Amino acid sequence: MQIQVFEGETLVGTATIKHLDPPMGVAFGPFSPTSDYASSAHANVVEGDYVGDRGLVLAATADQHDFLDASIAIEDWTDPEIGKQLTMFFKDGENFAAFFAEHPDYRAYYPHLANGS
Repeated sequence: MQIQVFEGETLVGTATIKHLDPPMGVAFGPFSPTSDYASSAHANVVEGDYVGDRGLVLAATADQHDFLDASIAIEDWTDPEIGKQLTMFFKDGENFAAFFAEHPDYRAYYPHLANGS
């Protein structure tokens, strides 16, 4: 699932949501910045050091959805093994469930929902 991250109307990057923590309402995956991204303005963690809640100015959309009701955190590492990571903390469990119900991690955590029971 592709996510677009904006500061105002400016696209600062995209992310592919690879994994979920369903009971916590957390989604995360690798982040690909655009030329408008700046770790000094957008990243919460740089090289393992917490530098502040810079995600407050960011918003995310996905596919044909409106802006998602989630807090955003970006970790920025120069190590290519780690790279840049996006984490989204959803504020409403129902929104998280509606958005990620078909994701493999969601279905694995809630197998009873996969078979309609």
